[in-house]
Amino acid sequence: MAYEIFPTTAENLIGATEAALEKPAGIEEGLVAQFLDITADSARNALRMAVQLSLLRELRANVFVPNHPFAQYLLVSSGSSRAVILRLLLEQYEPYRIFKHRLAITGLAPESASQCRAILALTCHREEIMHTFISLGTYAHSLSSTGGGQYRIMEGPTPEHFQILDQVVQSRELAEVSVRRRLGAEAAGEISVQEVLDPLITSYQQAGQAAANARSPIVFAGNAVESYLVQLGNSHAVNLQNAHGINAKATELERQGFILTKHLNMLRYLGHVRNATDHGTDPDPDVGHTWTVTPHTAVEYVHVSMSVIRVLVAHSHNRFEV
Repeated sequence: MAYEIFPTTAENLIGATEAALEKPAGIEEGLVAQFLDITADSARNALRMAVQLSLLRELRANVFVPNHPFAQYLLVSSGSSRAVILRLLLEQYEPYRIFKHRLAITGLAPESASQCRAILALTCHREEIMHTFISLGTYAHSLSSTGGGQYRIMEGPTPEHFQILDQVVQSRELAEVSVRRRLGAEAAGEISVQEVLDPLITSYQQAGQAAANARSPIVFAGNAVESYLVQLGNSHAVNLQNAHGINAKATELERQGFILTKHLNMLRYLGHVRNATDHGTDPDPDVGHTWTVTPHTAVEYVHVSMSVIRVLVAHSHNRFEV
């Protein structure tokens, strides 16, 4: 791996990862800049630093997608759990390891950044290295400020850290078992793992926090449904490239006879709720307001999404289910 440090903060790094998870087809710096309300340069640096830490990967030039599973682990965690996950990735990143080792010897962050830069022949300025690693290291509880611009190395991962990481992984595994059971073996075995199953699992986990964030479960479940419609279209050589969103894709599949009217109407519910969640002020002159999504709707949306995918898979095998 070619190492390069892109100046960023822990908050921007995590925010860029969250933004990429919401756009499974790939995200560019402009959308991240809007999502986080930061400059395009800051968004670009956050994305590229996320690639360096293996949270994201570059699908093609300047288009980024999540790198599984740590991107999902980071998203569905909070507080100390996020810090533990980021620390796990950070401590494996050679430039940071060198910076931390030199900091333990010199006690001085600027000198440690200069030495890291020299050892790895990095092109960025030492200040960029220093500020980036201090932001990431303090967030991850790998470094601690002692005041006056001085930092000390925190002790290595404790049993508590491993327990938190184990809980995050177990939570994801339990969620996957529940989602696979809800879908049924047939559907779970046929849908794309990365494009459909993974966001469904994330939506199921996020549904448990719907009282705090009702939008997130709908975003991820909606992404899973739309991705399955693309998968279904591909299996029948239906070009859905110009059909944007759940409603348009479902309408085209129904028009060509690959789903039924009742399936279309079920999908329209999912499409309209997702649009209310995603699109800000409703353009309908009779509405003209932003919709508030309730936690109850968010939870139900996840379960309806799984039901719809299950019956669409059943219909692909000539069974008529709703």
